[in-house]
Amino acid sequence: MKWLRAVALLAVGLLVLAGCGLRTQTDESSPGKGSGFNQAPAAPPEMAREQSLDLADGSFASVEQKLIRTAEIAFDVKNIDDALAEIRRVTKIAGGYSAELSIGGTDGERFAWLTLRVPVAKLDQVLAELEVVGKRTNLRVGDQDVTLQYVDLEARIRNAERQEERLLQVLGKAEKVEDILRVEQELARVRGLLETMTAEFRYLRDQVELSTISVSLKETPTASPTITGSGLRGVWQRGLAGLIDSVNAMLAGLGNGLVFLFTALPYLLLFAGVGVPAALVARKFWAKRLRKTDASDS
Repeated sequence: MKWLRAVALLAVGLLVLAGCGLRTQTDESSPGKGSGFNQAPAAPPEMAREQSLDLADGSFASVEQKLIRTAEIAFDVKNIDDALAEIRRVTKIAGGYSAELSIGGTDGERFAWLTLRVPVAKLDQVLAELEVVGKRTNLRVGDQDVTLQYVDLEARIRNAERQEERLLQVLGKAEKVEDILRVEQELARVRGLLETMTAEFRYLRDQVELSTISVSLKETPTASPTITGSGLRGVWQRGLAGLIDSVNAMLAGLGNGLVFLFTALPYLLLFAGVGVPAALVARKFWAKRLRKTDASDS
């Protein structure tokens, strides 16, 4: 019996030692114990819930690539008006619209610049259909990857919305005036930030969903194998304008001549008063010399 008692005491001692070792190991693995570093305390349950929401919604796990697609295209066309009508038709069928339009130049040498917004999925189709407008002289297509910016902005908006909800809950429970004012001030700051980020996100989403096409048109007269009579277009107006220009040029020349005559009149009078008598005297002098010479020779 003594040996049974000794065995029991030994077993109890081993159990006690094992329990102490387990407790020491657990304490060393706990934050702030058994280590020379000050570890951060565990996140509160509310913060842990937010992190789980960010990871559970799948935004960062697998997100569709976000691209801003732009294109620049230029054409030489026979007629600006016909080209613009065709461009509007193609854009409307694709579900887009014309954002800006500018036309300049003179008849036969006009230029046009316009900006189109079309769904990104229809960009290549629209560019191909615009080839019928005229002779393409330039084409450039660019893609800008904004996936990280898109996802980051979307996540910050969600976090700001959750912060706004928590502040509203705190405001509903606040009783002291200073607490209410402090919460309302923070709530105004969060709402202002949320409005700014929302506006930025809407613009970014619009740029991603709709591609921008910059179109340049140049009206270039081209030879045609058929008789169109386009050369006689406006012949009466152009002829009348030429006649008026010629008459105006003639009157301008006549006016300049009269101005020159009046300007030189004092010099002409001086020449007539001095030069003419001098010429008469010189003529008489040379006439006498000639007569004397003839008399001596005879």
